[in-house]
Amino acid sequence: MSFSSSSQLHVHISAQDRPGILAETLAFIVKTGWNVVDIKQFVFNGLLNLSILLDGCDDKHILPLREALSDYAEKMDFNATIYPWETATRPDAPYAHRSVVSLLCDSIPSSGFLEITQIFAELDINILRIEQLDSGDVHALEFIIGTREAHSSEEVLNALVKFKEKYGVDIAVQEETYFRRNKRLIVLDADMTFLQCEVIDELGKLAGVGEKMEGITRQAMNGEIDFKSALLQRVKLLKGLPVESLHQLSNSLPLTPGAETLVNILKHLGYKIALVSGGFQYFIDKICDNYGLDYGFANQLKIENGQVSGELEGQIIDAEAKENTLVSLAKKEGFSLRQVVAVGDGANDIKMLARAGLGIAFNAKPIVQRQALASINQSNLKLILYFLGINGADLQELDEVVRGGKVQSWPTK
Repeated sequence: MSFSSSSQLHVHISAQDRPGILAETLAFIVKTGWNVVDIKQFVFNGLLNLSILLDGCDDKHILPLREALSDYAEKMDFNATIYPWETATRPDAPYAHRSVVSLLCDSIPSSGFLEITQIFAELDINILRIEQLDSGDVHALEFIIGTREAHSSEEVLNALVKFKEKYGVDIAVQEETYFRRNKRLIVLDADMTFLQCEVIDELGKLAGVGEKMEGITRQAMNGEIDFKSALLQRVKLLKGLPVESLHQLSNSLPLTPGAETLVNILKHLGYKIALVSGGFQYFIDKICDNYGLDYGFANQLKIENGQVSGELEGQIIDAEAKENTLVSLAKKEGFSLRQVVAVGDGANDIKMLARAGLGIAFNAKPIVQRQALASINQSNLKLILYFLGINGADLQELDEVVRGGKVQSWPTK
């Protein structure tokens, strides 16, 4: 192996981990006159991997360092390697375009790991780092990947569609930038996202038109019919429903599992939290009051003589209104759209998800999942936190910190 005076040196140590290995290695480096440029170290299952980048000396200082480290490595039973490191030919230098692929699942077999790595290799995608965020009830993994040429998140996600379906994995693809871990605003749909029901369908049952209501809702959420016209059609079916029925229903709405934890942790982390719903303001106001949410937007039912009139008042919250509300909230709070998370399940959420830095299709209709860059198909909103780069240990600590906060308990199905 040849060295040149223009080379930096890469010192790599692998050993059974114990206190003092880095200090002992640095003692030899300092004694032989080298300067430390960079250090990377991690421990995996008790095995230390330590890399130190050096420069500042000429060829005559290489042999003393090599001999000192080799003798010490043999004595202490670990491996030490020194080799030249040209800045222009570093293995990761060509892979300047980087993304993070996050996976959530119960488990991934070895064949699954083989398949995803083969997909990356076929696309000339280099895996720069793999992080396991959690391995408890949920396996959460991050692949930090790089490519020579610019790539889109859509291209990466499209390549993983069959893998996702075969192994039942939830996936998010995001650019590896400062904004990925610096989200500040989350905008959630209410019905079938924050709540485990469609409120308008529940009102339909109380009005005696439940089956007809559910059919229209299903078509609207699947994008088969226009949301606005479907909403007006369904509101007409509620004509004559007593206001007392709204109050009755508001006290029994089932919250999606993990919603309370998600809200408490994000509030603790300084997030602004908004509900933007194609449902009704009466229920959104109550949820926001109970949970201390920052914003709530929905449709306003017109009430006459203590009954639902069958009409709406004011602006209709459809797909365009949801998108515009998200953009307006980000502007009001002074956040980049790349700092916004949007979560929804229906066709009327697609535009909102597309505008956010991270748009998550949550137990969503197929038309939504096909267009979102992130999806979760498990009934637990807490899982969103993994897509924000928070690991299991941090989640446990955050949960312990916020637990016991004064938050109303809501029933879950």
